[in-house]
Amino acid sequence: MLSVHTRPVIPEDRRRLVSFFEEVMNWPGFEHAGSAADYWDWKYLRKPGPEFVGCAAWSQNMAVSHASVSPTALIIGGEIVNGGQLGDLYTRPEHRGSGLAEGMLEGVEERASAEGVDLLFAFPSEVGHRLVTKRGYWEVPMKFMQYQLITNPSKFFDQVRLGSLKKAAYQTMMALRSQAHRSVPGMVKEVRHFPDDIEDMTKRFEANFDLILRHDREYLDWRYSEPQGGTFRTLIATVDGGTAGWAVVRLYSDADTHYMDIVDMMADLDRPEVAQSLVAEAARVASTEGADGVQAWMPSDHPLVPFLLRAGFIERTPGPSERKLRLLCHVIGRHGKEMDVLRRPGLRAHIMLGDTDWV
Repeated sequence: MLSVHTRPVIPEDRRRLVSFFEEVMNWPGFEHAGSAADYWDWKYLRKPGPEFVGCAAWSQNMAVSHASVSPTALIIGGEIVNGGQLGDLYTRPEHRGSGLAEGMLEGVEERASAEGVDLLFAFPSEVGHRLVTKRGYWEVPMKFMQYQLITNPSKFFDQVRLGSLKKAAYQTMMALRSQAHRSVPGMVKEVRHFPDDIEDMTKRFEANFDLILRHDREYLDWRYSEPQGGTFRTLIATVDGGTAGWAVVRLYSDADTHYMDIVDMMADLDRPEVAQSLVAEAARVASTEGADGVQAWMPSDHPLVPFLLRAGFIERTPGPSERKLRLLCHVIGRHGKEMDVLRRPGLRAHIMLGDTDWV
């Protein structure tokens, strides 16, 4: 086999790494503005906070294996933790079985630890799951569930067995739940950027959870308002002149079926009309844009789940070939008492699709 050498990633590697990702991973796998190189710049150079950590293996001036860590502030047990999200872990098929992937993981773990990262986390594929568990990653004890709202019952039930009976039952259920589909008039509006008081709202919401990413305004604008990172739309709920909640949605198509994801959402839990209005407005946007269904991933015991169910969302079990959302963690630095929170049954967590690198 040809010689392979490993070293840290530097910004000048961008062109060759992007070529590697596009060739072997169809990277990043979702719609965004600009080129794949623009997406790389957005993900690795423009993310607020400390610089990313990357490791790549090279053979004949071509990348053959890669892993990265993006520093991310977490709140665990009420304490800020220096976290790092593992991503873009891949090895060319002809170079697998030689320990390269394990070497990439070891390399980014050592560098991330040296940069002050205390906890690594990942949302891996099945292959990635097997790799990271060998490195000591463990699955956080919470059950993620995918929820689905059928916005085009005729099309959906034409594709399933006994569809006519299920369609009638679903339409009856939706008629009974019509009140939960209604938004308080004037409460929710679509915006391009997050409002000035968004951090007041997110801090109040974050205090309800044992585990959550820190959602400050700089992070939110980077994550959802820059088109190079994805095609998102932001809904803001306002009560008495102040921000009381928000939701981010993403429209996309798969073959001839059109979907919309609710990728992130927060709401004042003392004002149930806020969450109800955000969900109702998201459903309205999906219907207006011709989406056949709306989907959302979140922990099954999340306090926002009842608002989805009352609006007509149903639990959906991913198919055998579909990716399942799981959160794995690995302590690589300071192990404070807050880390033990992650292993407790009944963990209260706010993790949604927007917290992952899936979108």
